Amino acid sequence: MTNVRVLLDIHHPKHVHIFRPLIRRWQERGDTVQIVTRDKDITHRLLDSYNLPFVCLSRRQQGWRSGVELLLRWGRCATWIRRFHPDVVLSMAGITTAPPARLLGVPNILLTDMETATLSNRIAFPFADRILTPEWFNGRFGRRHHVYRGFYEWSYLNPAEFRPDADIVRGEGIDPGQPYAVLRLVHWSAAHDRGEHGFAAHDVEALVQQLSRRLQVYVSAEGAVSDALQPHLARFRVDRIHHVLACASLVVGESPSMATEAALLGVPAVLVSSWAGRCGNMQVLERQYGLMQVFAESQHGVGAAVAIAESPPDRASIAARRQALLADLCDIPSMLDGHIAAVIAAKTPAPTRSAEHADG
Repeated sequence: MTNVRVLLDIHHPKHVHIFRPLIRRWQERGDTVQIVTRDKDITHRLLDSYNLPFVCLSRRQQGWRSGVELLLRWGRCATWIRRFHPDVVLSMAGITTAPPARLLGVPNILLTDMETATLSNRIAFPFADRILTPEWFNGRFGRRHHVYRGFYEWSYLNPAEFRPDADIVRGEGIDPGQPYAVLRLVHWSAAHDRGEHGFAAHDVEALVQQLSRRLQVYVSAEGAVSDALQPHLARFRVDRIHHVLACASLVVGESPSMATEAALLGVPAVLVSSWAGRCGNMQVLERQYGLMQVFAESQHGVGAAVAIAESPPDRASIAARRQALLADLCDIPSMLDGHIAAVIAAKTPAPTRSAEHADG
């Protein structure tokens, strides 16, 4: 499969990390990639840091304006499909790409690991040629649904792509030789977060106070934090955060993505989220491999995080559980390449009998 034209939609910072190894692989073998984006959080900063050119379709809106924004993205995505003539359209979630790609007859693949993104799933799934999810995703969607053993985070955290560097951590003002915890707080403004919650404000402050007696605490927050947390607030460079996580003694917070990253790196993770426990990724990491603890209520998360700080788990035990997990995971780029080849082949007309005769 050579000289493939891929239209790739990136609308979240995490997607930059997921697709970066794939983009490099495609470009090295001569494929052409057109990135379209949604301006959300640090997405564009990440793309710029990796020298990945892009075209912005829209800027994130709130409330009723998000519906208008989606209509705008559909129209602009359709324009770029006509202009770029892709062989395949690819996206996490597929809410921007699947409807216009289906309308224009272009093969499209969507990837998701979020059972709780019910609205975007309902919009995008009917229009997808293939729906790719982890094997432990809770739900099945017919013959277009394909599963694999893996986590999207493994695309950029596997050893071929990432090796922790203590010097980079020092460059962030952190001594990797001293135990520290990373506390991640999210904004709770995404569509799948509506009506959900993480830490109560008073529990966050109690957690930081108790953890600080035993190790350094660095708070990474999407929004504003209280005065009590200000001394612990850290602004990590966006392309260095995974080095910081890899050298931590504990990662605790409200972000399922960051908790999964910690688990894959072999760092104890405590996740507080009223919805994350319903997702297959969190369930398998917690129940099967024991690399994460998930709590719906913040006081339970505080207790678990403090217990880890007071009595750190045996490193050899964590390493063994992590190795058991990693040995079971597929190669994300190779998996996705196989699906891309399959949908393109399915759309390629079979040779006519006369053409077969002429070739023979």
